[in-house]
Amino acid sequence: MIRLEIFSGDPPCPGCVAIIQLAKQVAARYDGELELAIYEGAEGLEKFEAYKLFCVPAAVVNETIRIEGMCPSKATLNNALREGGLCLK
Repeated sequence: MIRLEIFSGDPPCPGCVAIIQLAKQVAARYDGELELAIYEGAEGLEKFEAYKLFCVPAAVVNETIRIEGMCPSKATLNNALREGGLCLK
């Protein structure tokens, strides 16, 4: 199972809102293959600091930072997931 963690601000900025929506769409497509965790603001602070992230939005795939400081395109997020081991459909 591939784990995708999304970090956003609280309240989420437009980029954070967009990456959350994109991650939910992708996770729905890979139900049973992809585990999605979304952290908004302080609820993800401990993990945010553990990963040594600097800004949001951010996406971490299997504990590896793949995207930080921007909302990716669907293709960019899919590439990050593929690099993390997900077999794309």
